[in-house]
Amino acid sequence: MNDKVIGNETEKVKNKVTIDPKIFFPSLIVVVLLSYFTVRDLDASNIVIQNVFHYLTHTWGWAFEWYMVVMAIGWAWLVWGPYAHNRLGQEEPEFSTSSWIFLMFASCTSAAVLFWGSLEIYYYITYPPFDLAAGSIPAKELGLAYSLFHWGPLPWAGYGFFTVAIGYFLFVKKMDVVRPSGTLEPVLGKYHKGIIGTIIDNIYVVALILAMGTSLGLATPLVTECIQWLFGIPRTMEVDTIIISAWIVFNAICVAFGLQKGIKIASDLRSYLSIIMLAWVFIIGATSFTVNYFTDSIGVMLNHLPRMLFYTSSVSPDSFPQDWTVFYWAWWVVYAIQMCIFLAKISRGRTVRQLCLGMVAGLTSSTWLLWTILGSNTMSLMNENIINMPQLIEQYGAARAIIETWAALPFSTLTMWGFFILCFLATVTLINACSYTLAMSTCKGVDADNEPPIWVRVGWSVLVGIIGIVLLALGGLKPLQTAIIAGGAPLIIVNILVIISFIKDAGKNKWGSETKTETN
Repeated sequence: MNDKVIGNETEKVKNKVTIDPKIFFPSLIVVVLLSYFTVRDLDASNIVIQNVFHYLTHTWGWAFEWYMVVMAIGWAWLVWGPYAHNRLGQEEPEFSTSSWIFLMFASCTSAAVLFWGSLEIYYYITYPPFDLAAGSIPAKELGLAYSLFHWGPLPWAGYGFFTVAIGYFLFVKKMDVVRPSGTLEPVLGKYHKGIIGTIIDNIYVVALILAMGTSLGLATPLVTECIQWLFGIPRTMEVDTIIISAWIVFNAICVAFGLQKGIKIASDLRSYLSIIMLAWVFIIGATSFTVNYFTDSIGVMLNHLPRMLFYTSSVSPDSFPQDWTVFYWAWWVVYAIQMCIFLAKISRGRTVRQLCLGMVAGLTSSTWLLWTILGSNTMSLMNENIINMPQLIEQYGAARAIIETWAALPFSTLTMWGFFILCFLATVTLINACSYTLAMSTCKGVDADNEPPIWVRVGWSVLVGIIGIVLLALGGLKPLQTAIIAGGAPLIIVNILVIISFIKDAGKNKWGSETKTETN
């Protein structure tokens, strides 16, 4: 964006925004080839997926666990270190503290989160860690505790550390960080714009596509199962495809109307409805049990925390940490760059300490609220033998089992309509965020005043939809988990490079020392 002075007025001259061929085409080709070879032979693809999952989780699972621990240590260093009082930008915070936390909460309540929040406690109890007996009291005690561990202070602390790094490049160095290579000049020098930077950006884009396809693969069955429950239309692969196609068309309409008139309305509705539905489930569900179970689970988590942090089942045949902890840590790794760019942008003007503490407190509270209410509801229904989760999953699949946990609540029709609308809106905003992020990452000339072309955004939403359909065609949760882990493995290196780049540049420019001098 350039300024052109005409008389006493300044006219904004828009830059030409076009696709960046070296990022757009390689990542597009890789994803298209992956989709083609997968669809060509689904049975062979499933065998490959099983092997990839086993290799990455059992051979490199330790790397994901140490990554999260090191990131949490980095967060503590920021909170109490020399950068604690440094401000990300000279402006005052754009949002009040309550609005800031609300925005962060809205960013972590997609339909995929609703999927896992309602279901994973069943898997933890049925296939428990530490060689416990399935369905035993100790397994049930660990059910919610493990959810609180996977979605608690540890991963959000890692995001706090990463958000500060991104915010430093955005608001202190004024760099373009739409793609990770933009932050790597302090480490790679001139090569950050060369072949190395291009490879890193392509890895990021491909991993992001796989992650977003996974989220869509989790969200779509929830909506189609809601349709079956409400309208009696059986869920089939064709219905899943029609629903995804409808979302893509809806996304194109939102893009045509613009972010403010289109997707912002859907996003606001989703945020408010998320809060209303969580409150509704808490009030009409097992309220007393939920509070008691949460309280007990905090103690159980703290008691087992060291083991949870470093659990690799190296001697035991148990594969719990590979199936869940490594999967979730890979999930956090894959979304780190995209998510932390957003978190950094809404945190402009805040100090490092404010950002780190506010993020961990605000986001831990919101995710714990969601997991506690939904997980406790599932646990209560299983304890009271109101629903038979194993039978539902075996006969109808995981998505239908989740629907039944909502339908078992009082006022089932009203509850299901609210859940249906929430899932639909959450997926609409997911697809729009996917296409918008991918378009920004694969175009040049994009800045605060220049958005990616409509056709690029719609094109990426179509491709993400195709990936979601491919993953649904494979069936089961393993392909979805593998897509996340396969994307997370190379991005560990990229994320570490971004952190090293931040530490190196901030130290070289004496960012902390200058702030300390000004304060004194």
